[in-house]
Amino acid sequence: MRVKTVQINWHDKLPIFSVDFDHNYVNSSGGWRFATGGGDNNVRLWRLRTPSERELEPQQPAVEFLASLNRHTAPVNVVRFSPCSSKLASAGDDGVIIIWRQQQTTDETSRAPPATMEGALEDDGFVEPEVWRPVAMLRGSLADICDLAWSPDGNFLVSASVDNTARIWDAREARCLQVLADHSHYVQGVAWDPLGEFIATQSSDRSLRVYRWVAPRDPREIKSGTEVASLFASHYSMPLAASGQKEDEDGEEENALANGMEGVELQSTEVLDDVPMEEAATSALPVTAETVTAPPTTNRSQRLFHDDNLASFFRRPSISPDGRLLAAAAGVQRDRSARNTSYIWARDALHAPPVLSLAGHAKPVVATRWAPCRFAAIKHTDAPTAGAWLADDIDTRMMLAVASQSSVAIYDTSMGGGAIGLMSGLHYAAITDLAWTRDGSHMMLTSIDGFASIVSIDQPSAAIDIPTPLTADPGCAASGTTDHSREPLSDGAMSSQIQHHATSDSANSKGKKRLAPTLISQF
Repeated sequence: MRVKTVQINWHDKLPIFSVDFDHNYVNSSGGWRFATGGGDNNVRLWRLRTPSERELEPQQPAVEFLASLNRHTAPVNVVRFSPCSSKLASAGDDGVIIIWRQQQTTDETSRAPPATMEGALEDDGFVEPEVWRPVAMLRGSLADICDLAWSPDGNFLVSASVDNTARIWDAREARCLQVLADHSHYVQGVAWDPLGEFIATQSSDRSLRVYRWVAPRDPREIKSGTEVASLFASHYSMPLAASGQKEDEDGEEENALANGMEGVELQSTEVLDDVPMEEAATSALPVTAETVTAPPTTNRSQRLFHDDNLASFFRRPSISPDGRLLAAAAGVQRDRSARNTSYIWARDALHAPPVLSLAGHAKPVVATRWAPCRFAAIKHTDAPTAGAWLADDIDTRMMLAVASQSSVAIYDTSMGGGAIGLMSGLHYAAITDLAWTRDGSHMMLTSIDGFASIVSIDQPSAAIDIPTPLTADPGCAASGTTDHSREPLSDGAMSSQIQHHATSDSANSKGKKRLAPTLISQF
């Protein structure tokens, strides 16, 4: 595992609030396309170079600039690519969701954009390698939008807003289908089940809500006023273990942060020679997964999540690629002290308390992200690792990244309770988002300090169920754009039998500038 902060001019030295990879990107040079959204009101497209390219041209930045999309009038809080095409959705403080599509070109001359394509042609004559244009603009209450998620078929979007609502949109017809108004404070994160059945929302009202998708199977049958999602489960608290803890009667709770990361010896990690150890610490400990148990004979309870005093714009949940596990952000676990955690729910027990707690983070968790593919199980030559998360699935494994404000922990569902990697000290300010490449070989994380870091992961086993570009489906498009269809991942037996294991613990940018990256340090 190698990690490096790429110090280029990402968004004019302003915060980067979001990042996402395009899992349908095909390029003759290889690599991975990704988008970032920042405090300069812009969305920018980049290409992460392949390892071989980085070795052949070590003097070049690890990323290549592709395009700048400049229609937003306020900071961009979230960017998300459609799972079945290269359409890109972006949203931010202006309250508008913009869906973008790349403008295809056939020759070198046609790459020169029309005069209306703002930002494509710079003052010094530099032409952006790609030209993108908006194909739909979705307007609701115009309140700040914190997060977005696509439906697995690319037909719908769900947005999280500071007006205490989540909205479900028809991305093809650019209209709002339903307003989910069950939260009592800012909605700061949303996730859509890869199997298309559930939507999860997280809010600073200290709750996680799960909605069931009840819309007609044929999108053409969805009419105005049709209820497309119904509340399925809500989570505020869970029974408090009988260990002498103080009951959270008034809903107030100290946001004490347990720093369990000091004095940890580095194990089985690789850090680039030009990165000081204290700036890129990785470890297999001590962030741990713990089985959540509750005594059956007590009415006492504890709150599951941090309150609105948490200094973060985001609480981004995520659902595993097979749909069986839901990871939530901003968790707090009270035992001897308040510990920051990410709670895990099983698909077949969404009404029940969480089944796992990934506790031990030094600061509150702001984002979770599953790798989009599964991996073949690791064949152990010696004693196998006990405590796999899914006891009924021994042939595959999944990887989850959990980002706190100061670090990122990586978990393997087949490797027991501990995190297999821990990266901290990479950024001077809070982490905001993270994203995986489609094959799980690289991950990116962004920060308010205006920089992004790249993590390269040498997977010990082959990736399977990798998202790949598929054939076009004209019926799955916004404003006439071309989209793709995808077979959903097989749900198989959806019983999530968790094998229990107890372990210890902004203003608009003025003027136009050349946007090609400026190399400060190498990856």
